[in-house]
Amino acid sequence: MRHVVLLLSALLLTIPSALSQSRLTYKMPSAETSRMERAVKDYQKGRYRPSTEELRKLAALYPDNPDIYFYLGLNAVKRNFNVTGIRRYFPQVLKLNPNYPDAVAHYYVGLIHYTDMEYDKAEEDFKRYFEIANSSGTPESDAIYMEASNYLYWSQFLAEAYRNLAPFDPHVVAGLSTPEEEAMPFITVDGQHCYLLRSTSSTSRTSYYSREIEEKRLQLYVCDRKDTLFGTGSLLKAPFNQGDPEGGVTLTADNRELYYPVIRRFRGYNNSDIYFTCPDSNGWRPIVNAGENVNGADTWESQPSITPDGQWLYFASNRKGGLGGTDIWRCHRKADGTWGKAQNLGSAVNTPGNERCPFIHADGHTLYFSSNGWQGFGGYDMYFIDLDKQEQTKPINLGLPINTEEDDIAFGVTPDGTHAYYAGRTSGPDRMGGADVLMFDLYATARPEGMALRTVTVVGPDGKPQEGTIEVNHGSPSPALYRADSQGRCTILLSTSKANTLTVAAPGHRSATLNLPPCNGNTTALPSTITLHKQ
Repeated sequence: MRHVVLLLSALLLTIPSALSQSRLTYKMPSAETSRMERAVKDYQKGRYRPSTEELRKLAALYPDNPDIYFYLGLNAVKRNFNVTGIRRYFPQVLKLNPNYPDAVAHYYVGLIHYTDMEYDKAEEDFKRYFEIANSSGTPESDAIYMEASNYLYWSQFLAEAYRNLAPFDPHVVAGLSTPEEEAMPFITVDGQHCYLLRSTSSTSRTSYYSREIEEKRLQLYVCDRKDTLFGTGSLLKAPFNQGDPEGGVTLTADNRELYYPVIRRFRGYNNSDIYFTCPDSNGWRPIVNAGENVNGADTWESQPSITPDGQWLYFASNRKGGLGGTDIWRCHRKADGTWGKAQNLGSAVNTPGNERCPFIHADGHTLYFSSNGWQGFGGYDMYFIDLDKQEQTKPINLGLPINTEEDDIAFGVTPDGTHAYYAGRTSGPDRMGGADVLMFDLYATARPEGMALRTVTVVGPDGKPQEGTIEVNHGSPSPALYRADSQGRCTILLSTSKANTLTVAAPGHRSATLNLPPCNGNTTALPSTITLHKQ
């Protein structure tokens, strides 16, 4: 776990020899009291060996004296960070006197519990440390005080995480998973296709040894759904897989616009830009750079995620103007179809660390992403935030065991919000090999607003199809705006939990407004055809 360190590493923080003055709490005969005071003075003057030897002799005579074990523990810290001694002596202090008046004892016992992943106990120990340190009037080491603050912060976070483990039972998605490596899956909004990266051989050698030494590279595949199952898919043809490294794709709800990153050599370094393409009768048109507002001249742009209506493009970039490292940015589509100036998502999402792999859900306002800058469990963790909630000033960690000590970096959620999917490794019986595409039930509090896909045709009074727009508002500050094509067809998403207001418009026609209840399952009040009347 992040900040879960070996006790030895934690103890690189040293305490001043004179930190703890003589705070003796146990009464002994005067002769032994003098011996105890000499042992304490030896400790304070850095004579740790004679201090330890004298304290051990006193411990044999007075095994119920917590002061003796306290100073034995301090000597263990000073004598080459003797972990065995630290683990032995400080817990004995609190066993004999749970309210021992020196805060340092509670600090080290807290460290022991933290290192042993007993976060509930560690939290109590560090709280007790501060109670004593703040009320004793005796100056504490600034370094220890700061470290105790840090450990309390993490103890509380980890204790809460282990008390509230997220339900998590991932299963391998058949068809999408093969003995090869899969990465960056994207299931289209209609659920009929999955685009992913899959490792393939970059050599045609067929010798006995070639399988062991052949070089692998990731290439783009598309897998189509057949009834309820996905097929294993096929390699995407040109303009894809033309030799340059490529990343995962994202598509609009109507599958008419695809964005993805391509890495090309530029000014002496490998530069990642975001490109887009649209389908035609022969497959896909040649890819086009998404433009200067999306891609900087010498910056890294990658991992795009587009809203279903195609109005917002989210991506990761290391361009100037961010909070540090790689941030998540977004561009809004202008009336002419090009992208407006990139906007940084700000401190509610980005940190001085790195944020990556944004996934904007079909509801248009729930964002999932990975970060190594927010409080987490190790490496990159996955987080989510509702961008419509202005009061939400930081994202929510998806929790254990969805997040792990490893890097957890890419994540998608089905439109209805009930299932999440990602590429990862599993030891389950359905494992195919390498990284497979996995899916699991997303727990309730991490679910976005459920959405349902519908298709409608816009026509004029004569029944002829009309190009136009359909604005869908389900309570969001930024309604979705879909475009009807030349056949009048428009693919939209309706909320399954909130009422939907549709505003339909086309040039030369009066706009129409439809107020619809939540889209419930397979039933909907949305007509298949919407007729507009002439102005």
